[in-house]
Amino acid sequence: MKAILIGATGLVGNLILKEILDDNHFSEVRVFVRKPTGISNPKMVEIVNPMTDIDGLSQNSRGDVLFNAMGTTLRKAGSKTEQQRIDRDLPVAFARIASGNGARLMLNVSSAGASMKGNFYLRTKAEMEKGTEEYFHENVFHFRPSLLDGKRKEFRLAEKIAAFIMKAIDPLLTGSSKRFRSMPVEKLARAMVNLSKNPAGREHILHYSEIMGCL
Repeated sequence: MKAILIGATGLVGNLILKEILDDNHFSEVRVFVRKPTGISNPKMVEIVNPMTDIDGLSQNSRGDVLFNAMGTTLRKAGSKTEQQRIDRDLPVAFARIASGNGARLMLNVSSAGASMKGNFYLRTKAEMEKGTEEYFHENVFHFRPSLLDGKRKEFRLAEKIAAFIMKAIDPLLTGSSKRFRSMPVEKLARAMVNLSKNPAGREHILHYSEIMGCL
């Protein structure tokens, strides 16, 4: 199987890439990045591009499954417009060209609480989900983790504090609240790769329990 990956330099995307490279089920992964990853592997085709002309990348956007791990913060993006471009517009554009080139499956990193009625961030994620569904229909899966526990390249104090607090709160989150439990980022990445190999019968919106069920 051949994969396409966007967002490979982020927390989740980097681990998805490692999972794919270590998995014999995949013969190739095409990685779209704005900066080189520094990773060299015979299975990996790295396309370094500023991501301003997605249609110009159509020839390279060929594979069986598209992994979307795009994501940023308002602070890092610099504006709401740029955050929407990264979190929503780019994944939808890749969904359009990849599906047009024959990709049959898409997996998105979204967020717990994604909703058209949510705040700016959660609404943007919901719009991304809806936009990708227009091209992959029932063959798109939205992973909605809550707080992710992992080592980012940049230090985020608020996340570190939240991760510390969540370790105490997680066991108390049961029933419908279980979806808000924190999760090691390695498990999310592995669950996404596992589902891509065997999507039959899986829920199309995956929260904590459904994600853990893919391991």
